[in-house]
Amino acid sequence: MLIDCSYFTDGPRHIQNATLGTQGKMPNPNAEEVNGAIEAYIRKFQRPFLKGVVGAPIAGAVISYLKLIDKNEHEERDAALDMVVEQLREPFANYVFYKILRDANTQATMTGLVRLKCANDYVAPLRRQVSTWNDMVDMIADFSEWCKTSDCNVPGITTDSNFLTKINALNI
Repeated sequence: MLIDCSYFTDGPRHIQNATLGTQGKMPNPNAEEVNGAIEAYIRKFQRPFLKGVVGAPIAGAVISYLKLIDKNEHEERDAALDMVVEQLREPFANYVFYKILRDANTQATMTGLVRLKCANDYVAPLRRQVSTWNDMVDMIADFSEWCKTSDCNVPGITTDSNFLTKINALNI
C-alpha cells in the first residue's frame, strides 16, 4: 500500500486511537477497529487517487510495484518509481483523511443518516476538510511541476485537473 496507519497517529491528520501496534497487541481495545477502518479507506481510494494523479497506465505500474514491495518479492528497487511513490505518500494521506472526515460524522441506517452521539461534542468537519484538500492540491501541484523536470524519470504522468483544483467552504 502507498501508506499505512502511521500517517494518522499525530499531527494535523491525527485520528484518535490510530496506532502503530501490531494486530493482537494494540494499546487499547478500539485501536484495532480504528486501524482496520483506516486501512479499508486506504485500499478503497488508492487506485482512484493514483489514476487521477499519475494517469491510468502509470497507476497500474505503481500499484503492481507496491504489491511486489508489500510481498517482499521485489528484491531490486526501481529508483524512478520509488521517487514517484515517495512524493505521493503525503498527498494520498491527505486524500484519505479528507474521505474519512467526509464519512465519519454520520451512521447509515435503514431510515436514513443518523448523527453520531458521544460524550465528546462533534463539530462539522467542513473547515478541516477544506484545508486538508487544499494542502493536498498544493502538494500535487508541486508533484506535477516536478514531473516536468529532468528529475522525474517516469514519462507519461498526467494529472487530472480535479486534483489541482482548490475548494472552499461555500463549494464555489
